Amino acid sequence: MDRKLYIHGRAGTCWYNFTECLAYIALHRPTPKSCRYFKASYGSEKKQYINFCTRKDLEGQKKPLFIYIHGGGWISGITEMRDTYVANWAQKGFFTASISYSYAPVKVFPAQIKEVFTAIDLILDRAEEYGIDTDKIVLAGESAGGYYILQVSAMAKDKTLFDKLGVDFRHRESFDVNALVSHCGCFDLKNLLDESKPQSKFPDMKLMACSYLGMNKDEAKAFLETDEGALSYPHITADFPPAFIVRAAKDRLRFEALDLEEQYKALGIEYGTYEGTGIIAQHAWTIATIVQKGRDCFEQSYEFVKKVMEI
Repeated sequence: MDRKLYIHGRAGTCWYNFTECLAYIALHRPTPKSCRYFKASYGSEKKQYINFCTRKDLEGQKKPLFIYIHGGGWISGITEMRDTYVANWAQKGFFTASISYSYAPVKVFPAQIKEVFTAIDLILDRAEEYGIDTDKIVLAGESAGGYYILQVSAMAKDKTLFDKLGVDFRHRESFDVNALVSHCGCFDLKNLLDESKPQSKFPDMKLMACSYLGMNKDEAKAFLETDEGALSYPHITADFPPAFIVRAAKDRLRFEALDLEEQYKALGIEYGTYEGTGIIAQHAWTIATIVQKGRDCFEQSYEFVKKVMEI
């Protein structure tokens, strides 16, 4: 990897995690007393862990599974900053699992995808212990987390992708995804690096996408045109799960959400939408359920998921 890219990527990790610490202070609320919060490691490395939350009165009962994958431009992200948002789903009766993973550029594609599936293996291994209904699974994430949930969905629908990407996932044959919730998600790496596209103007997007791929811009663009490079971003197909697609009015990445909506519409897949305005008009602030508009967004996404999953 280019040394300059690595240094800038690591600097980006420090800066964006600092800003996430500030967001954590603003957004975090204690775990509701009605819920139990605990952690588990799925590997030996610092970032390889999962935060769980479940309602105490539902322990021992089968519950739908809500898996959250945080964003942070592939180079950052504090998992605990999302705990308050995720706890809303636990209070609605889901068993929730918020997955932490390694940052780029220390690790590059497809390392993080392998970590996510290792984490999902652990969750599914303990499904009986945790009281999880493995036939009812919703994935959610914001920003780069939106990329990951679409990539996981693509692999759930096309099992050949596991071998193509070298991903060891023991539950591959039985695993499926029933619904998605994408907050200000990105997914099309080609558009994110195309200077003619408005989403490429998102702050530090070139640094983030290139760090994830471990290549400079020219190398990354050439790589994305190859068959191998095409595996690095999800291709939406007609068998994708229904999705609740959230965008924010003042967010450059809203164009990614609009593109995703258009693909879902063209393929005839059920989807719902929400646009964050006012206090949640900025990138990824739609998960801020400490404010009324954030709660409205959450309630609409929950009602969509409840309908499509028939729970």
